[in-house]
Amino acid sequence: MPECGICGENAEKLYLCGNCGVKFCENDGSPEEKLCINCSEKVKENREAEHEEEREKEHEGEETEREEEERQEDEEEDKDENLDDYR
Repeated sequence: MPECGICGENAEKLYLCGNCGVKFCENDGSPEEKLCINCSEKVKENREAEHEEEREKEHEGEETEREEEERQEDEEEDKDENLDDYR
């Protein structure tokens, strides 16, 4: 019987990791995704990092919008004060 490249156990069926090429048993990866457990965890970490970057960009956009609104409000208040000075 062939040996799993991750755990070293003999298995009836092995799967080939589409990322690193190691042969793994069904306990040491995802046959559906064709990823061994090591690559599967790396993919998960990369996805989480990408989502975190997206959340940060959204948060930055919200802050920028808020700052712009505050700046416009300040400008309007300044205009009103200047008009009051002329009256």
